[in-house]
Amino acid sequence: MAFAALGGGAAALGMPAALLASAVGGAIFALVSRGPVPAAGPSATPVLVVGGLVARVAADPGFDLAQPGAVQVLLALVATAVVTMGVLQVALGLSGLLRFAKFVPQPVLAGFMNGVALLAFLALVPLLLGWPADALHAQGWRDLPAVQPATLAVGLCTVAVILGLPRVAPRLPATATGIAVGCALFALVHLQWPQWPLGPMAGALPPAWPRWDVLAPYAAGTPDALLLRHAAAALTAGLVMALVGTLELVLNSLAMDQTCHTRTPPRREALALGLANIGSGLLGGLPLMFLRPRALRMRSAGGRTRACVLLCCAGFALLGLFATPLLALLPMVVLGAVMAINAGLMADLWSLGLAQQWRRGLRTVDVQLALLVVVLVCAVTVVLGFPAGVAAGALLSLLLFVRTMNRSLVRTQRTAEATPSRRTYLADDEARLQSLRARITVLELEGALFFGSADRVAEQAEALDASCHTLVLDLRRISLIDTSGAVVLSQLARRLADRGIALRLAGVGPGTRHGEMLLPFVGEAFIAAHGAPDTDHAIEAAELQLLRDAGVVPLSQTVPLVESALMAGLDAAQRARLAACFERVTLQHGERLFSHGDPGDRFYVITAGSVDVLGAAPPGAGGPRQRFVSLSPGMMLGETAMLDGQGRSGDAVAHGATEVFMLDGPVLRRLQQEDPPLAACLYRNIAVHLSQRLRAASRAWAASAA
Repeated sequence: MAFAALGGGAAALGMPAALLASAVGGAIFALVSRGPVPAAGPSATPVLVVGGLVARVAADPGFDLAQPGAVQVLLALVATAVVTMGVLQVALGLSGLLRFAKFVPQPVLAGFMNGVALLAFLALVPLLLGWPADALHAQGWRDLPAVQPATLAVGLCTVAVILGLPRVAPRLPATATGIAVGCALFALVHLQWPQWPLGPMAGALPPAWPRWDVLAPYAAGTPDALLLRHAAAALTAGLVMALVGTLELVLNSLAMDQTCHTRTPPRREALALGLANIGSGLLGGLPLMFLRPRALRMRSAGGRTRACVLLCCAGFALLGLFATPLLALLPMVVLGAVMAINAGLMADLWSLGLAQQWRRGLRTVDVQLALLVVVLVCAVTVVLGFPAGVAAGALLSLLLFVRTMNRSLVRTQRTAEATPSRRTYLADDEARLQSLRARITVLELEGALFFGSADRVAEQAEALDASCHTLVLDLRRISLIDTSGAVVLSQLARRLADRGIALRLAGVGPGTRHGEMLLPFVGEAFIAAHGAPDTDHAIEAAELQLLRDAGVVPLSQTVPLVESALMAGLDAAQRARLAACFERVTLQHGERLFSHGDPGDRFYVITAGSVDVLGAAPPGAGGPRQRFVSLSPGMMLGETAMLDGQGRSGDAVAHGATEVFMLDGPVLRRLQQEDPPLAACLYRNIAVHLSQRLRAASRAWAASAA
């Protein structure tokens, strides 16, 4: 069937090739594979690719089936494709590049397989209509001979039996029954109406002995012109079969492992199938695939080892050596009908289902783009052949990859109103920032920042409103930054600066993963000027700059203890008495006030400087630490642990020169006994302080969710 485009001489070449592949290649795969039931043989998918190659050669004006040399060249080209498939599969198995076989986008694969199926079907049309095999190419549509009704009737009846029998008698073998009915009908018509043309028989078939000289045309002193014209197509067909065959091998092996509760190494299976295809190709056989349906049938019949597969291969060998006179009696129109069904069944079902969804009204951009890719690859494959189809598929794969990466790069866009920094400010400063945080834009990126996607960031930045003060790029989810991505960031910083917009790169700093990626391309000065440990610190830097631009010097205020929120509602005497209970503590930048897990037996009021509350240090030195909150003068900290008696929830570290006042738990309890009204007012102020912080967090959560 793979050689159907040759017309009457097809069976003499195709059947021995199929039997050789099943016997020799199947035995090699069974011996090398580690699968539970390693059954391999010719399969519709790669055989259709071979059929397309044969059709391409048969359409060449320089090809003449009557010339033995031309047939030898054709067999050499087919062997080249099969051996190339095997060599590439061996390379995939040995190199560990097997995973790249899965990187072909589904629309590209579907378009190519639809094109191959259509080419095979078009090559079989003459057999079904009773035309010469090269009628379409040699005579054109206007000068085609008349359709032979009897030939077409036999072919259509064969198709009807094969397609309809499973609905009536699902236990009967549909293909074998269809062939039997087609042959019987062919014989009946021939006997009753001998004047009706029915097309040729398969004809005399040579025994399926190995062809040791299949690659002999390459050894000739002067390479044949036909061989040179189609060598690239043969190599391309081998590449396509290797990619499609390996992907199908991986998927079928995984499904077989799930059925048999085994674990088969895919690299070993690719190596085994590659060696089987090399052996089959060198002897003139067809390409092989792992046949899961055959393996399942063997298993259901009791076969559990490779011995059953080797017996099957021996059966094919005996059939090829001694049963060829019976195979020669098969009508070509019946074989063409069977192959036409196989060509139709090889049409990609996923693309057909997608087309059905499009017809039902699901016409999103993604659906229409996928269908467009399928149609383009299919059309190029049919009109220009395999090499052009593969080239178009590769180009479209790259474009789809770039489009996907470009679209997925910007994950979210928001302003600092939704996610303000974790620094708490004095009431006046916080009031100013309420209206200023909208000028801070945060772009959360995801994926790879590379040559195909970096421009998306620049486009998004160009669309920023003129009121924007700072652009923060959150790089936490960025997996890769290549040279192009680094250059775009550098250029973006300059263009934004010309517009009066600052750029902050969250997750970039000395020693960080993204900092190491960028360092060779942008330098230390760029990282120091634009980098920030995380998004929280990047937004804080923008907030502080906004306050400076408004004429406020942030973090420089001093709030006396008696003017802190803890003293609200107290008279002068109560304030003086309470202040006397506190102990003054001074801290230098980076000095620790308390550590995670320490007893919560006291709380503090900040009067100058700032205190950062940090999460526990991650395993390993030098890792970033999460900041829970940064507290400004006038704020309290440590009150939660003192109230519930639990340990500290984080580390408190001074940010700059800092002054705090400390109140011990025993002193607070004594004050509660000696002056209950004062203690009650104190607890109320602590509760109000906690309530204000909770409300601020709730507003941020609500804005972030929105």
